[in-house]
Amino acid sequence: MLVPYWRLSGFYGLYFALIGCIMPFWGLYLQQQSFAVEDIGILLALFSAVRIFAPNIWASTAHLCEKIIAPIQLMRIAGLLMFLCFIAIYWATEFWHYALIMLCYGFFWSAILPQYETLTLNYIKDDLDKYSSIRLWGSIGFILTVTLLGWLFDFISINYLPAVMLALMLGIVLNGFSLPAPQKVRAVSAVDSIGDSDARAFSDSSMKLGLASFLIMNILLQITHGPYYVFFSIYLQGLGYESWAIGLFWSLGVIAEIVVFWRIAFFLRHLSLRQLVVACLLLTSLRWLMTAYFADNTLILIVSQCLHAFSFGLLHAVSVKYIAIFFPGGKQLHGQALYSGLGFGLGGAIGAYLAGITWALEGAQFVFISAAAIAFAAAVIAFYGLPKERKFKTAH
Repeated sequence: MLVPYWRLSGFYGLYFALIGCIMPFWGLYLQQQSFAVEDIGILLALFSAVRIFAPNIWASTAHLCEKIIAPIQLMRIAGLLMFLCFIAIYWATEFWHYALIMLCYGFFWSAILPQYETLTLNYIKDDLDKYSSIRLWGSIGFILTVTLLGWLFDFISINYLPAVMLALMLGIVLNGFSLPAPQKVRAVSAVDSIGDSDARAFSDSSMKLGLASFLIMNILLQITHGPYYVFFSIYLQGLGYESWAIGLFWSLGVIAEIVVFWRIAFFLRHLSLRQLVVACLLLTSLRWLMTAYFADNTLILIVSQCLHAFSFGLLHAVSVKYIAIFFPGGKQLHGQALYSGLGFGLGGAIGAYLAGITWALEGAQFVFISAAAIAFAAAVIAFYGLPKERKFKTAH
C-alpha cells in the first residue's frame, strides 16, 4: 500500500502549527481580553475536558457507521465543523461565549488526531521509524508557528491570533479532502506489533496491570503539563522575556524533540520501552524543578526546554507503540481514543484547572514544584506497573 507521505506529513505540520497557536499564545490572547488567571485556567480546562469523551464518541461513531460512511469522511466532517465553530470567536464578548466556543471547537478538534494517527499507523504497518519521520513534520510546523508568531506579536496585536488559527484549520480541512480513503485496517496481532520473542515476555496479568499503569501514568504526565501549556508564556512574560524570546523558548523544546524523533532507533536499541518511559518521566520531573527555580536564568531555561524532547517527544512515540501492543489490529482507533481522552483530556483538564486555581493562591514556583512531584510519582508507577520486556527491536 503506497504511503501518502507528504499529505500525512502535511496534516501533522498543520495540526501542530495550530497547537503552536494555542499553547504559547492562547493564554496571552485571553489575558488580552481581560480574563483573570483563574478564568484562563477554567477555559483551557474546558478545552481539555471535552477531549475526555469526544475521541471515544467519534471512535464509536466511526465503528457503528463504517458501513454507511467511511471513517475518513467523518474525519473530514469533523474538520469542517471545527472550522465553522471557531468562526464564532469574532462575536464572543462574555466568559460563557468563550467557554461554549472552546467546548464546541474542542469536540470536533479532538476527533481528528486519533483518526489520523490510526490512518498513519495503518499505512506504515506500525513501523515506529517511519512514524517518527512523518510525525516530526508536526514538530517543524509547531516551531515555525511559534517562532514567527513570537516575532510578529512584537509588532502587531495578539488579537490577530484567531485569524491565523482559522487559516490553519482551513488547511487541515483541505488536507483531509486530499487524502485517499485507506484500505481496511490489517488485523495486527500483538506478536506482529512487538515481535515473537518480546511478545512472550508479556503475560495476561502483566498486560492488564500494564494497561492500567500506562493510562494512569499518562494522566499524571498531562497533569504536570497543565501549568506549562496554560501559563508558561504568561510566566516568562512576568519574568521580563519579550514575545520573540518566548516563541524561541517554545521552539527550542520542539527542535530537541525533532532530534529525538530523528535518532529514535538509537534509544530503542539500547533501552526497553519500560526503561525509556521511566527515564523520560524522571527527566520530566527534573524539567519542572528547573522551571520552578531557574526560569530567570536563560542558560538553565534553555536546558530545561530541551528536556521537552523526553517529557513529550520520546514519551509520545513510545506511547504510540504501547497502544499497538495493548490494542492490536482494528482496536487501535479505540486505543488512540482512550489514550487521547484520558491523557490529554482528563489529565490536561485537571492540570489546567488546578494550575489556574493554585497559581492564583500559591504562585508559579509552587505549581511547577508540584508538577515535578507528580511526574516523579508517575515514574514510580511506570517502573512497577509497566510489563518488563527485552529491548524492542526496530523494523528495518
